[in-house]
Amino acid sequence: MKKMVFESKLLPDGHLDCPNEIAQKKNAHFKVIASFEETEPEASERDVELSTVNDTSEDFLSDEELKYYLNLKDL
Repeated sequence: MKKMVFESKLLPDGHLDCPNEIAQKKNAHFKVIASFEETEPEASERDVELSTVNDTSEDFLSDEELKYYLNLKDL
């Protein structure tokens, strides 16, 4: 069994590019190793805080409930 290592790229249709001399072989088997750099930046503490302030989800307390719970510590 002959082994060959080559770099490839992802084609627009989602297939991997393969050298013609290998693509023409009838019994070719492939082992793919994907490596990539992380492109999504991590959120900073400030970003997380701002997203919390701007979140209008119904999962959070209403203004009335929030005032009630914040006033409990004064009792």
